[in-house]
Amino acid sequence: MRWLRLVVLLSAITVHGAPEVLPPTVETMTELRKIEAAGYHQGQLDTFRLKYQDLARAKPGDAMPRVFVAWCTLPSDDAWNQLKAVATIFPDNPWVRYGMGRIYTTWKSMSDLARTEFDAILKRDPNFYPALVGLGDVARNKKDWPLAEEKYRAALKLNGEDPFAHAGLGLTLAEQGKKEEALAELKKAIATQPEQPNAVVTLVKLSTELKDPDTLKAAEALNELRPKDREARKLLADLRFDAQDKPGAAKEYERLVRLGNPTLDVLKRLATLDKELNDAEGEERTLQIIAALDDKDPTSNLRIAELRFARKDFEGAEGQWLEALARDPKLVVPHEGIAKSKLEQQKPHEALEELRQVLALDATRTESATLAAKLEADFKLPARKPRGKLDNVYWNVQASLAKYFDLKKAAKPALEGKYRIRVRLGADSKVKGVDVLEDTVKDPDLLGHVYFGLRDAEYVGQKGEPVFEFVLGKKK
Repeated sequence: MRWLRLVVLLSAITVHGAPEVLPPTVETMTELRKIEAAGYHQGQLDTFRLKYQDLARAKPGDAMPRVFVAWCTLPSDDAWNQLKAVATIFPDNPWVRYGMGRIYTTWKSMSDLARTEFDAILKRDPNFYPALVGLGDVARNKKDWPLAEEKYRAALKLNGEDPFAHAGLGLTLAEQGKKEEALAELKKAIATQPEQPNAVVTLVKLSTELKDPDTLKAAEALNELRPKDREARKLLADLRFDAQDKPGAAKEYERLVRLGNPTLDVLKRLATLDKELNDAEGEERTLQIIAALDDKDPTSNLRIAELRFARKDFEGAEGQWLEALARDPKLVVPHEGIAKSKLEQQKPHEALEELRQVLALDATRTESATLAAKLEADFKLPARKPRGKLDNVYWNVQASLAKYFDLKKAAKPALEGKYRIRVRLGADSKVKGVDVLEDTVKDPDLLGHVYFGLRDAEYVGQKGEPVFEFVLGKKK
């Protein structure tokens, strides 16, 4: 047991006493930047974590694999705990102290501790430029713009390519209103390390204000970093729209809608784009959302009805026209649309019902009036409407129907069948509606004749729901 303790003690002395051989600062910083960048891309960070966890187990006396593992969760409490543990064995490792300084910089009221860590590194190595960037960040957080600018420029003298120094300097210049200089620095930062959200946000803002030609590129970078940021997505969509990139704009607005809580303005613009791009499916999907959000405006329902009618979805189209009427009963377009749908389905008597609704609302609808007159002529409706008790109405309709049937049968000898039709009468004897219960004749014009014969009749003192039966071409 004594020998074991001695071996452990000697191992510890060896670890503490042996000077660390560290790779060049630029090399290590490049790897740390890769790890930070991976954190913004789903699944990539695990590759680094597993790699350095395995290396840390293989080289327990090497500090850097453990630093890299901690960096995978920077700036979390877990990362701080890991770095603190490494610091007990390697108290002078600059990367351990740099990592802790970075964490302190993000924690409120810890800027003094961050400065202490960075100063300690620079005391040992004045050329350790990441610590200068860290001091610039601390000064920037305290809004000490001159000091921040001084530190970032000092870091860039040591490494003119460092993206974090360029980003910090750009943000500092932007705060001082030096927009053109700030834009130039931020572009350099993002060109090398686009995974810097704060820098990208400011870059997009400045690019927009200065009408920079690279604004779209900057907005794309921001959305790569923040794919669920609604404002960033809308900005990119608007930029594509302004650039006349309709397919690109539609794609971005669609993504914005999928993020949830879209505004009506965004939805209407997307619907317009879908229409112009002949994307009927996308347009209808968007219009359905609009219709749900604005339950008073029938516009979306009318357009959905058009789209469904165009693909012969008559039931779906009529449902949307009816919804439009529920929102605005004075509309004539839904009635005209339903009339066209009924004609497509070989139901002219139902089409005429709708056309009469149109003309009751607006007698100037010439096309509807012409079509209604044609249908009435096709149905050969009598000039004199039936009037009286139920029997009187029945025999009048039966007589005119028989004459019309004879004409039809001359051209089609096999024609025969039966109608059972219910008339719904109100307490005032007015017709509230007519229902076709049975039609085995299957002649649209004859059906229209008997339907409107009963529909237009005047029922004197009658009420209830009488059912009329007409047998044509054969005995009852």
